[in-house]
Amino acid sequence: MFLFIFLGLMELGFSADIEFIMERFRILAAVFAGTFFYVLMSIVCGRDGIWAQRQLQEQKQALSAHTAIIEKTNDELSLEKIALQKDLDVVAAYARKLGFVSENEKLVKISGLPVRETHIFDPGTVQRHNEVKFMPEWICKSCALVIMILFYMVLFLYDLHRGYISFPQFARRNKTVSIGGISVYDMQ
Repeated sequence: MFLFIFLGLMELGFSADIEFIMERFRILAAVFAGTFFYVLMSIVCGRDGIWAQRQLQEQKQALSAHTAIIEKTNDELSLEKIALQKDLDVVAAYARKLGFVSENEKLVKISGLPVRETHIFDPGTVQRHNEVKFMPEWICKSCALVIMILFYMVLFLYDLHRGYISFPQFARRNKTVSIGGISVYDMQ
């Protein structure tokens, strides 16, 4: 920014009017403030900003945890499938759980003991993709434009207060006539 001010001073020469220099500085400073605010809002609240990134990270962690649970269930089911295909003792144990008895076995029921529950596998729940919330681009640009205008107005009022800006004096519409030392105003 200061490079632009320096180049502007060099372009004008050192005999340039201070009001023209201050005008150029006000515009550059206001544009800088508006651009800085826009970039800051885009980094924090924009579509690819920190806020959206954090929401995506939370969704990724939830999906990873859900996937790990499903993979664990899949591993258990794969082991049971292999055991049922290869080992006859496992098949006999499952048949006994279902109430089947082989030819040489006798069934004894003991009252008072709870029935063993069969393990029911949880297939998981549906994980829905949540839309990422972010501030639209037009809102960021509009806010930056408002900041730029406000910053320019503050600098303008500051320069006006310091006396760097002077407005031309306009002639009064009322005519004054002096009659014998007494001022008479011609008012319509």
